[in-house]
Amino acid sequence: MAITGTWEDREQIRELYARYAYTVDLGRYQEWVQCFTEDGVFDSPIFGQHKGPQGLLKFTALYKESQGGAQVRHVMSNVSFVVNGDQAIGGCYLSYYHCKEGKVALAALGRYEDKLRKVNGEWLFESRKVQLDGHA
Repeated sequence: MAITGTWEDREQIRELYARYAYTVDLGRYQEWVQCFTEDGVFDSPIFGQHKGPQGLLKFTALYKESQGGAQVRHVMSNVSFVVNGDQAIGGCYLSYYHCKEGKVALAALGRYEDKLRKVNGEWLFESRKVQLDGHA
């Protein structure tokens, strides 16, 4: 498969994937919301679908409560995407770790299915769908 998009576009998209994980793991939820377009959608088999800045912030409140005080880590690997102008589709594998009271556990495995859009020169997630392994 040929590499699509400019090197700058590709680097911005890779940075977006990293920024998404860092901001949600560190509880910087306003910054996490900024990883999405204004009409951005996050879809989780556990938390449901959330759209737009207010919907995404509502998700972060539910998500924070679900952690029970644990530190979590999203590790995204095998990031792959195809750029077509100001649109891209892509995805990656997800390994989700839960750390509490000195114990670390791999809590979930799965993947993200993504649509991205370049808005005012910045790549953002238009939609992000979580698919968890072993979860219908």
